[in-house]
Amino acid sequence: MSARRRPTPARGERRAALVAVAAELFAHKPYDDIYINDIAQAAGVAHGLLFYHFKDKRGLYLAVVENMLQEILDLHKPRQGERTKEERFRGLFRRQIEYRRNNVHTMLALMRAGGQDPELDRLFERGRRAGAEFVLEMLGLDTEPPPPLRVAIRGIMGMFDEATADWFAHDCDLGDAEFEQLVYAAAVAVLTTVQSVREDVYAAVVELSLSA
Repeated sequence: MSARRRPTPARGERRAALVAVAAELFAHKPYDDIYINDIAQAAGVAHGLLFYHFKDKRGLYLAVVENMLQEILDLHKPRQGERTKEERFRGLFRRQIEYRRNNVHTMLALMRAGGQDPELDRLFERGRRAGAEFVLEMLGLDTEPPPPLRVAIRGIMGMFDEATADWFAHDCDLGDAEFEQLVYAAAVAVLTTVQSVREDVYAAVVELSLSA
């Protein structure tokens, strides 16, 4: 992907502009295929400005991922019209699928970083914890979940990541709506295996199951 050169950003906006340009590049090409020169040229700045703000390409990449994490956390907020548990759960999957499809390479790097990059692992785990908190809140729990439920929720996240990676590997050969239904039904199926841990969890999962 060849990036269009942008006008040189104003002094107070340069760091944010560099992150935005780099995010666009990293979303569409692997990390190793992007060079400092590519980012500087696309951003309309001199190389030295990147080194001044971020030290090196890795520092800029981590800033991009930090920004992405905040965007991902924002996806957990219910949108207008999402009132039921089903609408909230489906809505989150829908937004996540769209976001992942628009940031293929950065998302793959995050999902595949396990054990190779401690800083990326830390950021990825923050996202996972936020996802777990979303599910627990949706199920009506505000305390530490029973072990079976905790494991089930982490399993759902792993399933979604692996399903996404396979979807990417096959050029997104399912439509977004079909993929959404698949992962929603799979997530609910996992939750049904542990719904008996608490009565309130049971009721919430039954509600989700009615449309799975």
